[in-house]
Amino acid sequence: MTGTIRDASGAAVPNASITVTNEATAQNWKAKTDNNGYWLVTSLPVGAYHVEVESEGFRKAEKTGYDLADAATITADFKLEVGSLTQAVEVTAVIGETVNTVSGEVARTIDSEQVADLALNGRNYMQLVSLVPGVVLTSLDQMATTTSMSVGNQNINGARNDANHLMVDGGMNVDSGSNTSQNNSVGVDFIQEVRVQTSGFSAQYGRNSGGSINVVTKSGSDRFHGGAFETIRNDYLDARDYFAAVKPVLRFNDYGWSLGGPVAVGPIKKGKLFFFVGEEWKKIRRFSNPSRQTLPTHAELNGDFSDRTTAIYYPGTKTPIPNKNLAPLMTADGKAIMAVYAAMIKRAALYTNTTATNNATYQVLNPFNFREDIARIDWRPTDNQSIYIRYLHDAYNTIDPFGTFNASSLPTTPTLRDRPGFGPQIGHLWTLSIFSLKDEPERR
Repeated sequence: MTGTIRDASGAAVPNASITVTNEATAQNWKAKTDNNGYWLVTSLPVGAYHVEVESEGFRKAEKTGYDLADAATITADFKLEVGSLTQAVEVTAVIGETVNTVSGEVARTIDSEQVADLALNGRNYMQLVSLVPGVVLTSLDQMATTTSMSVGNQNINGARNDANHLMVDGGMNVDSGSNTSQNNSVGVDFIQEVRVQTSGFSAQYGRNSGGSINVVTKSGSDRFHGGAFETIRNDYLDARDYFAAVKPVLRFNDYGWSLGGPVAVGPIKKGKLFFFVGEEWKKIRRFSNPSRQTLPTHAELNGDFSDRTTAIYYPGTKTPIPNKNLAPLMTADGKAIMAVYAAMIKRAALYTNTTATNNATYQVLNPFNFREDIARIDWRPTDNQSIYIRYLHDAYNTIDPFGTFNASSLPTTPTLRDRPGFGPQIGHLWTLSIFSLKDEPERR
């Protein structure tokens, strides 16, 4: 946060005292204006703030309602009126969105109310990115985004959908091995806000050529807060897909809890240490999307292709096979292949014993189990130091019925994917006072 303090005539007010207070934690940061009336407080946590200004010979002034987003800069200018500090405080509410006039990035913030209140059918925070101008969805299957831990199914300003840079609390959240999946899919009930920078952002957000998406996790406040939640989706409320043989099964349960608040133990006074913890479980029981394939008939499984209209020749000749009966010619390998087809016929949701194409439809069970644990501690031991420690752990378990890497058209080799994700992070911010602002020479 930055600003300029002036008197009623427009002259700068030097050496004025600035107090910036976080409304959630009641923690405050102090600054002094320089000879030009300019002040600056850096590296503030995300949240709502109010600012107080005091200077000898002037009435104390206060403005509330500053909502500081991730990686944002807010300008808070004041015009002081002559009077005594003991006179009533002038409180002014900041109305509407505060425009960033300091840096040039194009960015949008999805705040905690939007995160909590918007209906997300997959309960995946990446769905929120589609609210930002310039974002185009490449797939409407949001449930697939949830179960795949994908970096996204959207293009930002025309960039590839795997070119976005994902972060959690400023730390990279992209699996650098595949570059297409997240390490941690942060639960929406653990998110304070989502910041999406689409263009013109600082070089510190390099690495990827697309947009920059940062998730800010919740932290504790000066009062205890928490809750329990559950979201349910069920196929009893769904319509049948047009190509589906039967209405697919869908059991989606997303439930969990969270708790945050202050800690005061031993020499640590209240207002210095805060905690936030939570757990979330996602259980999905559903069929894969309908897949239509062409399988041989029962007669063809035994080598009888007489139902085919085209001729079948002995290998390497133009001599047709009598009655198109290949049974005497079938090798052990050929019989093994036909046995696979016979097994796949039994697994089809719908099968027609004809030579027509797409005579089999598959809808195979695709279960998904997910658990996430989060723990965060924020500590401010001194006025110019702050430390936070955050731990994320995702337990991810699903079965890909058609295989993960072989992309089979038949469910012959289902793959069990057990993929844990760990996200420990620690941050230490130490603001060093190199010189006093009041001694700064005139800036030109």
